[in-house]
Amino acid sequence: MSDRTKRVVLVMDYGDIRGGLEKVCIESALALREAGKEVVFFCGVAPVDLRLEQAGISVTCLGVQDIGSDSSKLRAAATGLWNKAAARELDRVIRDTDDLSTTVVHVHGWTKSLSSAIGPVVTAPDVRHVFTIHEYFFACPNGGFYDYQSNEICRSPALGSGCLTTNCDVRHPAHKAYRVLRQAVQKGRGGLPARVKNIIYISELQKEVMQPYFPASTAFRQVANPAVSQKRAPVQVAENKDFYFVGRLVETKGALEFALAARDAGIPAVFVGDGPLRGAIEAANPSATILGWQNPNEVMEHLHRARALVFPSKWYECQPLVPIEAQALGIPVICGDWCASRESVAHEETGLHIRSLDEKGGFQDALARLSSAEYAARLGQTAYDRYWSDPLTMERHLDRLLSVYEQT
Repeated sequence: MSDRTKRVVLVMDYGDIRGGLEKVCIESALALREAGKEVVFFCGVAPVDLRLEQAGISVTCLGVQDIGSDSSKLRAAATGLWNKAAARELDRVIRDTDDLSTTVVHVHGWTKSLSSAIGPVVTAPDVRHVFTIHEYFFACPNGGFYDYQSNEICRSPALGSGCLTTNCDVRHPAHKAYRVLRQAVQKGRGGLPARVKNIIYISELQKEVMQPYFPASTAFRQVANPAVSQKRAPVQVAENKDFYFVGRLVETKGALEFALAARDAGIPAVFVGDGPLRGAIEAANPSATILGWQNPNEVMEHLHRARALVFPSKWYECQPLVPIEAQALGIPVICGDWCASRESVAHEETGLHIRSLDEKGGFQDALARLSSAEYAARLGQTAYDRYWSDPLTMERHLDRLLSVYEQT
């Protein structure tokens, strides 16, 4: 690898891990530093992960609140549209070097505190840049191409007539109107996505959905997020009977539909997680077990008791890790053919795809098929062997990341 990239400025809203986006950004920062790169970490909201400065990474945190936590609604609305201070400080950080040509600016997130005001700064003609798509905010006002009122994927073109006349927001119409305004500012003054030259996507479904919104000249390169690096013995799924769901018990994740399908198929269902649908799930399927939130080690222990993992998420997702983590343990997965998990789950080889969550979509049939110990064991072993033939390690992630940097 050449020395064209000596310095990397990583940009995101939060300074600590609050989800998959932050986890990837922070852990890649640590890996880049270990690989000998000068790493600068720029964020809006404290606290900052202590490991960053301990590793010798230069950190700039604005110490602002995210737009959902700000006590002043007016200030939150204004900075959500255009955070001039964030743009000014990021520009200073980016240009604090003797040779800007050896710096790459890598943006992971900006919608929660930094705003699209950083767009003109990052995409300036003399700045090498790349954005990772962790959601769909480059195009969709609510970031997910999902109609939260009808609880289904939205297939209307973003900011088209169907989008503008539909209340799809999880809150209320006024919030949708604000998000449309924010999107207009992002597209206009922010220059996003029109001025973006380099995109990292993490699933082919993401690329399929998002590429039409970018200029034809934008380079799209895939870099999968790291997943499981520590190899364990495969789970003996043939000896287990329970079907597991791991995640929040919310409408978008299909938790209630799993409870109903498991009840009708006579399948023992276990939920690892919690959320607003807990009561509805308990009412719909009294025999279901709801374990509540568990730490990562406890989740691993529970998965060792699984016959299969059920991942019935209703929206596109990006690169869901739970199905990947299950297959790395030799556990077959049931997922929707509309979701990005279809890329890691090979139908009838490492798991089963279903067409919908209703009775015509094959959900109950998939549960019944994996009730066969022999069939589940065969799919689980294939899943295990395939994952570990090319595991999604941080080393692999870093190699591909550095390759993208060299091409910017």
